[in-house]
Amino acid sequence: MNDARIDLHLHTTASDGTLTPEELVLRAKERGLTAMAITDHDTIGAVKDGMAAGEKHGIEVVAGTEIGIAHDPKRHLIETDILGYFIDPDHPELIEALDLLQKAKNDKLYKQLAVLAQNGYEIESTEVLAVAAGDTVRRPHIWKILREHYPSFRADVFFEKTSFGGDWYVTKDFSLSLEAAVDIIERAGGVPVLAHPGVYNEVFAKRGTLIDPDVDKTIATCVGAGVKGIEVYYSYNKNRPYWDGDSLISEEQCSELIGHYASLAESHGVLKTGGTDFHGANKPQIEVGEVEVPYYLLEELRAARPA
Repeated sequence: MNDARIDLHLHTTASDGTLTPEELVLRAKERGLTAMAITDHDTIGAVKDGMAAGEKHGIEVVAGTEIGIAHDPKRHLIETDILGYFIDPDHPELIEALDLLQKAKNDKLYKQLAVLAQNGYEIESTEVLAVAAGDTVRRPHIWKILREHYPSFRADVFFEKTSFGGDWYVTKDFSLSLEAAVDIIERAGGVPVLAHPGVYNEVFAKRGTLIDPDVDKTIATCVGAGVKGIEVYYSYNKNRPYWDGDSLISEEQCSELIGHYASLAESHGVLKTGGTDFHGANKPQIEVGEVEVPYYLLEELRAARPA
């Protein structure tokens, strides 16, 4: 399995991706992957169908999720995501927690639409809910309808203003703290991993600084709370804040980011993982499996599951 390739960060229609679980499995197989993980935002709704499709088409599918934890600026936790791997999709406490998170996100929709309307961008909740098609409502669903009604409204403006600290940001009624997310993942038999640390860089957009020292503090906080790994290998050159229609960093700079977080994973003594953060047509610049992630990392992740 030395030359086998994997992708441990993939989204389906259960959150804000555009491929169904089986379509995603087929795409991964076409791309020559041996294994993949379904990591939808705050849900495990696609996991069972994905695992069944994996058995059908001969590709290993890892049960995962990506939990957006509560903002905690004093500990450098802003819009931070924790990935959970090898979780039990039937674990009742995990299901309950994710259901509460989904409800909070869906309820947040109405608050967000009210703020948008106050600023001259009025859209109907029914249109957004139709796009979400019964799944957890996220900002890309809102943006899709905004773009239809206000074609001159820029995506970077919308996402900046509605992000934490932005003028149009609204809070959810329920969130999990870092420690609670780690605990529920482990009690569901899973391994908690910090997602894409470089995404949390708050100085790149302001000064072009590639390495944000506050992100290193985020990593230390997460490791101290029991996170077992860091998503090191990642398509930074095609994701925020390093992407704006085109890559804002070179391949060498992307490699520098990956090398920096690989070094931190080693110094903290935690696992390394990787993935593309594929969302289908919602992030058309990204393809399944385009980040080189070796299979042995999955074997190390599997070995780290709670006893």
